[in-house]
Amino acid sequence: MKVDFLITGGRVIDPARGIDEVRDVAVRGTRIVDLGGEKAECAHVIDASGCIVCPGLIDFHTHVFYEGSTTCIRPDFMIAQGTTAAVDAGSAGTATFEAFYKTVAVQSSLRLKSFLTVYSGGQLDFKLCEDFNPELYNVDRMERVIDKYRDQILGLKIRISRGVVPDDKGMDYLKAVVELADKLNDRLDTALRVCVHTTNAPASASAIARCLRPGDIFCHCYQGAGNTILDEDGEIREGVLEARGRGVIFDAANGKGNFDIGVAEQAISRGFLPNIISSDVTLDKFNMPPYTKNLLSVMAKYLELGMDLSAVLRAVTETPARIMGMEGKIGTLKPGAYGDIVILKEKKVSFVQKDWKDAEFVCNSLLVPQLTMCGGEILYSQADFFL
Repeated sequence: MKVDFLITGGRVIDPARGIDEVRDVAVRGTRIVDLGGEKAECAHVIDASGCIVCPGLIDFHTHVFYEGSTTCIRPDFMIAQGTTAAVDAGSAGTATFEAFYKTVAVQSSLRLKSFLTVYSGGQLDFKLCEDFNPELYNVDRMERVIDKYRDQILGLKIRISRGVVPDDKGMDYLKAVVELADKLNDRLDTALRVCVHTTNAPASASAIARCLRPGDIFCHCYQGAGNTILDEDGEIREGVLEARGRGVIFDAANGKGNFDIGVAEQAISRGFLPNIISSDVTLDKFNMPPYTKNLLSVMAKYLELGMDLSAVLRAVTETPARIMGMEGKIGTLKPGAYGDIVILKEKKVSFVQKDWKDAEFVCNSLLVPQLTMCGGEILYSQADFFL
């Protein structure tokens, strides 16, 4: 069988199929193909010996509206770090979404989807705060935008931090967004999720979690400001556990101010693992240690905290792909999926990362991309790899 690329000798890890073994991966055109026992005819054989071959990474919580917000990065910068798909977590609002779609989403080599912030202006600047008062929602315009870009928009985004919403209104605002998502789903025959930023919220984690529906996103689940997912005894709060049992999604969404190493250590030691591991990367953090340099540095934390490599990879491949509505197309190496592939080499190196309180956490290994392929094209390769 003629193929364009044959990746040989690597440890293939595909959590979606339960695969962790040395095997070949073949790409023809834009897709991964099954050789079916045939010998591959290929001019481009990539020797991945000593490396991990896995689906391209998916960063489920990013900010990439670089043309319309001073907080955002260019999405294609993430390709060199093994990311082949991402979700913008509400950088654009109703008034700015079309500009985001036309200037960023359609021009990116990454596969991008988005949440829509219910505040019309979106997240414009670090010094400008959204107003989530439901009276300010432009619902008619929101409905038009969602209907037009229904394949792009995953759901609605709200932040309920102290200082962003009034202390006595935070839960009312969240309930209003959940009710709005239900109404829009009924009108448009969509399946909009709600993504809620929970850092330093004026309500308990249990109250927030109980408000969410199956499939909604509780992001920054290991944040440490104010109300956390842990009770006074260090146990996972009952409402949080109940929500997980109902299918609420818990996203680590690291960020700079949204991660507490103590909370993460306690929660993970009690078996409360993140469904999704994402970076929440913004312009002030991207490639800038010691907080959230990139998705790979965030993954390193969870490996150091004792999560299995396959579980970490699942949280950046299979699970976000499913929530993006692209299960079987990305986040897996199964035949027929897009040729979104990253080849990683584990490097033993000690480096310090910090949480929101500047508490230090030492990581001792890092997965370093050697090659990133998007849709069957090599878009990044280390200078000393694939020679």
